[in-house]
Amino acid sequence: MNMNSFEGIESLPALSLNAFSQPGFKGLFHRVGEEWIHYDSENLQNTIYFLSLAMREIGVGKGVGVGIIAPSSPQWFMVDLATQICGGYTVPIFSNISSAHFEYQVKDAQLKVLTIDSWETLSPQIHPLVDSVPTLIHLSPLPNKIKHKNSFGWSDFIEKGKKIDSASERENFSKRIKNIAGDEIFSVIYTSGSTGTPKGVPLTQKNMNLHLKAIAEFFPVDKDRDVCMSILPVAHIFERMVVYYFSSCGLPVYFADSPNNVGKYLPEIRPSIMTVVPRVLEKLYEKLIDGANKKPIPVKWLVKYAINKAKNTDPSKKNLRNTIWDKLVYSKMRAALGDNFYLMVSGSSALNISVNRFLRNIGLALYEGYGLTETSPVISAECPTNNRMGSVGKPLHNLEVRISSEGEIQVKGPSVFSGYFNRPDLNKETFTEDGFFRTGDKGRIDKDGYVWITGRLKEMFKTSTGKYVSPVPIEQALCHRSFIEAAQVFAEGKKFTSAILFLNQDIIRSKLRRSEAEFTPEKALKSRRVNALLQKHVDSVNKKLNDWEKIKKWRAVFATLSTENGLLTPTLKLRRRMVEKIYVNEINEMYE
Repeated sequence: MNMNSFEGIESLPALSLNAFSQPGFKGLFHRVGEEWIHYDSENLQNTIYFLSLAMREIGVGKGVGVGIIAPSSPQWFMVDLATQICGGYTVPIFSNISSAHFEYQVKDAQLKVLTIDSWETLSPQIHPLVDSVPTLIHLSPLPNKIKHKNSFGWSDFIEKGKKIDSASERENFSKRIKNIAGDEIFSVIYTSGSTGTPKGVPLTQKNMNLHLKAIAEFFPVDKDRDVCMSILPVAHIFERMVVYYFSSCGLPVYFADSPNNVGKYLPEIRPSIMTVVPRVLEKLYEKLIDGANKKPIPVKWLVKYAINKAKNTDPSKKNLRNTIWDKLVYSKMRAALGDNFYLMVSGSSALNISVNRFLRNIGLALYEGYGLTETSPVISAECPTNNRMGSVGKPLHNLEVRISSEGEIQVKGPSVFSGYFNRPDLNKETFTEDGFFRTGDKGRIDKDGYVWITGRLKEMFKTSTGKYVSPVPIEQALCHRSFIEAAQVFAEGKKFTSAILFLNQDIIRSKLRRSEAEFTPEKALKSRRVNALLQKHVDSVNKKLNDWEKIKKWRAVFATLSTENGLLTPTLKLRRRMVEKIYVNEINEMYE
């Protein structure tokens, strides 16, 4: 599909329903238990139609907000599209939201309907607050005991729509889709809620449709060849945009039940396309490394040598040796990942350079991109025709991107939002006088037009000695070695810079001597070998830093990094405040 396929289509519902009705459309799939549930063309079109009738019946209309707090699935998108057809907008809500932020979003977005996966999977802290939303829709059967006064199970709600069905309703349905205007808000997405009051980002039909048109120029696909697997939460605009794009191109999309199961599904589905965040790629890398460690010793040595070559060789400089290693080792690694990738795009944050080199050298078509919720979300991306490892590619063709005198990346274009929801106080500082959106990210654009991210303007720490420290580049450098899963730097108001290092348990185990073979986290943290390894790496990072930026002290920890325990954001980045709260003793020890 190319950008011409989007010509004349004004809205996401029109784009999606047009794609669903095309001959050969393979449908959407959802993993439930041990099977893939198939939603074919007829099922999708009919369900969206009946949902829209039922939603209109309960009062969803122009400017009405519908919240969705559920895992990614075809049902999620059917609710999203039906809401838009009624003239309303959807508000994606993450399952681990705090009660304070939930209350704020319900009130700020004026939610009249809340769609949930089920009462059992809804966070208990949210249960007492759900009554503030007039109508509750379950994507599962309605439980026997439900306190909410106006609740519907999935099947019952669709039946409600079927009872309204008539010839005139079907005619009106088509008219409503044609009448969706480009300036109508299709969604309000709340962002930056971990550090203060959440900010609602309203995106319009025009924002998204022109964005998809620009994406089509970068990533042309083939509906007869390509299969997409979706593993990220569609509550985030990145994955939501991706699913809309690929399904509108006629591709089958498989919604996995959890990112943790991606290794299991890859050889089963053999996707050609997948969008990821660095944490997912690091897990895939760890799985391949762990597989090498289980080989018999002669084979293990061979595979480890090939792995080290892949981690340390420039992917653009391949030679005969690479061909040999490909036949012996890399081809088998690709087979474990389905051996069918045409496109794998990583976003959200920078990818560990060693992991990046390794995955590209074993033959994965891996590209990095950059963007924000406010930009629908992509600003720039590598693609098959333009890629430069370490950069985040070139800007989309419909955007103007510049670097300010402070080094800030600023962007302007039709897929950039026009201002925060109900927050006119923020918009003056959010946009420049000539209309460019201030991203808050520092970067540069090289002579060939590639964008490079160098840090965050807002994430600058000021030490007690008056020096400024930018933590993100230091954290990225600390994570360049695979035995460090994540790192958080501390310097704000401190007399020197320090860090918490989150270690990879499997890789650290492999670094222990035979005498330390019986692994326990406590034993590993006391190991001279492990501590020497970590100190050597910290020293190598420090060599490239100013004196006040150097890591003077650090603490290593083992921890399960997940969204469930609050250590990771929904896009799988460290949540700074939670780390500070959980590791307050370790942090205080470093400054005693």
